[in-house]
Amino acid sequence: MKKTTDFNNYFKLSIQRALLGNVTNNMRAIMAELSENDIKLFFYYDGEVHENDEEIVSEIEAEVMADFNEDCNFDVNIIRLDYPKPIKNGSGFCVYLRKEY
Repeated sequence: MKKTTDFNNYFKLSIQRALLGNVTNNMRAIMAELSENDIKLFFYYDGEVHENDEEIVSEIEAEVMADFNEDCNFDVNIIRLDYPKPIKNGSGFCVYLRKEY
């Protein structure tokens, strides 16, 4: 259990650092699922996802990947989910959530 907790905490610090200066107005939420050495990230966008958005997600992924060894598998998903459609968390946890009215 300790190893899982350490991995989760390490991941949370890593993703938070990677998000600094990289959160955009059209980013609604970022969800993460961790299992063993598998990391799944889900980026939810409001409106059309542009090439610049994909580049930012790639930068975030690269920064997080740099904090882990090559045994970790990353699965990054960019999803258009326009407001007010609800964001489903699934089996993971929220890394970022935009304030919505």
